[in-house]
Amino acid sequence: MTVYLVIGGAAVVMLAMIVWLHTQQQAAIERLDDRIAHLMAGVSLLTDTTETGLRDVAMEIGRLSAVKTATPRSRPTTERRVARAAKMGRPVSEIAASEGVSEGEVRLHVEMNNARAKRANHAAVR
Repeated sequence: MTVYLVIGGAAVVMLAMIVWLHTQQQAAIERLDDRIAHLMAGVSLLTDTTETGLRDVAMEIGRLSAVKTATPRSRPTTERRVARAAKMGRPVSEIAASEGVSEGEVRLHVEMNNARAKRANHAAVR
């Protein structure tokens, strides 16, 4: 009979351990479910924010593309205006600002005009 009591006691202890492990596992699963719910809420918020931001960017691009841009001036007339302004002694920065081009481009137009004039003079001398 003592053998049965020992076996019964061992079975009760094992059952108690199984119940304790089960409750621990259930608690871990609940914590994991909470973390997944928070993660899903964060991803949902991030998705909504991204969609809103991209929609706003697309609307702004559409608005800016609808604005009529100024047509660029023709190149020969720009070269003539730049050359004339340089001959009148206007500074490069002022010419660039009035023409809406860089100072380097103004210098390039002036140098091209000077080279063209030298070739014309050289051809006239021959």
